Parts: sequence; structure tokens; C-alpha cells
Amino acid sequence: MPAEDRVDPTTLNATTLDAVAARLARSSTAALEASHELLAHYADTGDAPTQRAVDTLIDHAADALRALTDSLADTSRGLQASAGGATSQSFEAGRSTTRSGRRRDHLA
Repeated sequence: MPAEDRVDPTTLNATTLDAVAARLARSSTAALEASHELLAHYADTGDAPTQRAVDTLIDHAADALRALTDSLADTSRGLQASAGGATSQSFEAGRSTTRSGRRRDHLA
């Protein structure tokens, strides 16, 4: 593969980061909805020990979904912040290159 066709994995693409952040935000919302739906389906087993076990299982599953929700939301916010930073870094890098080019032209 020619060098000009290779993608530098260290280059941040703000559009891609925004898209991933949006997908993570939707996943976070879906996980939270799943947690609420799980808690809304109360199963009555009729047997106290079994009921406690079912209730505990449902509570743990809902807690796990809420933790997943928080993690996805945090990651989404981090990516959005990175996307904003990548855009400003690219802009600043472009300005630095332009400025140094002008100085060379000016000094020549």
C-alpha cells in the first residue's frame, strides 16, 4: 500500500469521534431503558425464598445496566471533548504551519 494511502492511527478525526460518541449516548439511553423495563416486570413466584432470589437477581441486573449506562455516558462525553480538542488542535497546527511559512517567505 502506498504511503499516501495509509491512515495515521494517531490522527484524531473529530467527525468519527462525534459519531462514536452519539452511538454511545444512544446505547447508554437504551441500557437505562432496559434497566427500567427489567424493574417493571415484577415476577411473583409465590415462594418467599425463591422470590428473594428473583428480586436480588433483578436488582443486580438493573444495577449492572445502570453502571453500563453511566460508563457509556462518561465515554461519550469524553469522546465529544476529544473531538472538540482534535478540531482545535488541527486548527492550531494549521495556523502554526501557515505562520512559519509566512515568516520564511517574509525573511527570504
